Amino acid sequence: MTPTVPIRRDIVLVGGGHSHVDVLKRFGMKPEPGVRLTLVARDLLTPYSGMIPGYIAGHYSQAEAHIDLRPLAAFAGARLIHAPAIGLDLANNQVAVVDRPPVAFDLLSIDTGSTPETHGIAGVEHALPVKPIDRFLDSYEALTDRLRAHFGGFRLAVIGGGAGGVELVLALSHRLRSAAVELGKQPEDFSFTLIEADDVLLPSYNAAARRKMTRALRDRGVDVRTGAMATQIDENSVILADGTRIASDQAILVTSAGAPRWLGDTDLARSAEGFIRVDDELRSLSHPQIFAAGDAAAMENHNLPKAGVYAVRQGPYLAENLRRAATDKPLQTYKPQGQTLALITTGERYAIAARGPFSLEGEWVWRWKDWIDRRWMEKYQDLPDMDDGGTATGDVIEEMRCGGCGAKVPAPVLRRALSRLPKQAKEGLDQGLDAPDDAAVLTPPPGKSLIQTVDQFRTFIDDPFLFGRIAANHCLGDIFAMGADPHSALAAVMLPHGEDDKMGDDLYQLLAGATETLAEAGAVLAGGHTGEGAEMAFGLTINGYAAPETIIRKGGLKPGDALILTKPIGTGVLFAADMRADARGNWIEAALASMQTSLRPCVEIMRTHNVSAGTDVTGFGLAGHLLEMLDASGVSAEINLDAIPVLEGAHELSLAGVESTLRPGNEASAGHAFPRSTHPTRPLLFDPQTSGGLLFGVPAHQAEDCTAALREHAAPDAAVIGRVVDPKDHTALVSFAD
Repeated sequence: MTPTVPIRRDIVLVGGGHSHVDVLKRFGMKPEPGVRLTLVARDLLTPYSGMIPGYIAGHYSQAEAHIDLRPLAAFAGARLIHAPAIGLDLANNQVAVVDRPPVAFDLLSIDTGSTPETHGIAGVEHALPVKPIDRFLDSYEALTDRLRAHFGGFRLAVIGGGAGGVELVLALSHRLRSAAVELGKQPEDFSFTLIEADDVLLPSYNAAARRKMTRALRDRGVDVRTGAMATQIDENSVILADGTRIASDQAILVTSAGAPRWLGDTDLARSAEGFIRVDDELRSLSHPQIFAAGDAAAMENHNLPKAGVYAVRQGPYLAENLRRAATDKPLQTYKPQGQTLALITTGERYAIAARGPFSLEGEWVWRWKDWIDRRWMEKYQDLPDMDDGGTATGDVIEEMRCGGCGAKVPAPVLRRALSRLPKQAKEGLDQGLDAPDDAAVLTPPPGKSLIQTVDQFRTFIDDPFLFGRIAANHCLGDIFAMGADPHSALAAVMLPHGEDDKMGDDLYQLLAGATETLAEAGAVLAGGHTGEGAEMAFGLTINGYAAPETIIRKGGLKPGDALILTKPIGTGVLFAADMRADARGNWIEAALASMQTSLRPCVEIMRTHNVSAGTDVTGFGLAGHLLEMLDASGVSAEINLDAIPVLEGAHELSLAGVESTLRPGNEASAGHAFPRSTHPTRPLLFDPQTSGGLLFGVPAHQAEDCTAALREHAAPDAAVIGRVVDPKDHTALVSFAD
């Protein structure tokens, strides 16, 4: 029996803005016992607004200008849900999320930034909005492709003469003119127009700063139009209120900030512009369980500009007040600073500083700004080492929890979770969840063999819905590897202890992911068992059926057969790094996508090309499962290490010494069957895979057509990785091709 810290409060953060990254860092440095953080984020790379003009100008790399939310969330011990929020159910305290069940909260914080205000401008679909900034950056990459294909000069019009518009037009001017030859143009082929509705640029800055910036724009050949209200945009022009038409091949919107549209029709108190109204504690005026910061918020007692500096300053107060609200303590008051230092870049490594009535400029100002920005980013990119458990101790400790049948999930919790699932019914399932009994009752179809497999493992990600999907896909692998059709499944669930509503929601999320994946495979959930444990674990016993003569077995490989692998390897090393917050978000996202890819479409392609033997690649790694096939078939193999598909980041992490705890045991069990090699893929042969691919043999003359069909319809990374050879030709069971 192990003492546990029960989950008592759920804090959900929607958005990865500047305030929320600080919340994550502070909770990682000082976890709050009994409080669980969940981050709901549309994107995993958060751009830092202070460095984005420099990134566009070419002075920073993507990694330097962005915060990777996945390792930061792992450091904070926060669940990460990579999906956009699309609505709020304030009556039930739930966030609606795309393509998955809603996420429940006790406290909710919103820091999603803003979008450009487009009211009064027709034809905005022809323009690129600068916010959300990550979407603009994606569009900018597409814009460079357009430029290469565009004949003649190219005209850009930036609508909005605040700091964002000024910095953007100067950054684009520097970047595009510097890259003109690479884009097949000359620097003079680019022209830039800055359009501002106010009579002056930078209306909130002092006169000296405005003069300096006006000179910088003039020196760089930017056509500035003030007192010019844009009312319409079409494919080749921007039309002003007075009828003036400004030629433009691409318009970019950097207008005043607009409110997040996903808040929809909730009765959350919002300003006339749609921003969330908050008090001096950053708490909603209408719903005390909701907080907001950054551009998404409108402070009731302060008229703050939509600028990143305020979101940065709000971060520590937001973190503290979320902690205090979760523990029923009085909140702190946030008092915005009266004056802020503004540092505006001019495209080159040159900047203008403004504070109150003072203004300075020069290359040294850019270096000063660069130092400030890099120091801020380091706080969220260079994270301290995590302790072994990644958890904190405290005085909120539950009484010792019982084991045995005393550790079952309470019946009301189970019933509520199961009642939210889709109906689980299928021909041949005579009794299941629709009429629960001591066991499920199945009637096998005539002439079919029962194919049954079981698998279970502890969670390796903090999103129960995604874990349920991947675990179910993994458990289905053995059924598909044998060429059977999945029919039904029994679940074994272990949940960490928490309040009944927390456990119930975790159980529902987990089973919702699993049943969704089972349904895609043509199977249903027939029953199972739930219990409490130190951490979440999940497994399925899968029942499948196949005609005896169609079963695909491990034995049957013949000399001359080509060996085909349908998925890249490397999940073990990637998630070992992810547990330590050392893996990049895009690496893990690619691995998660691979792990959710079903093997079902591969089976018919294998049959069409006369599969001789097959298995799925899971815990024993590619090497271990290949040896099982070779032993069962009495043959050897020649493997081309260069041909084996590997997930992005796996080589880099492996070479850095990161490995799964099972990898050494897998290598030891292979004995001397695999020769030594300095090739970077060799260590990954022993890397345990979760929801890995199929490994199978086909006649050599059909291998090319088989891989082409797999890549087109089912497995984009499928590859021929070797060939089966007669064992007498090799002293070792496996050899490596030169």
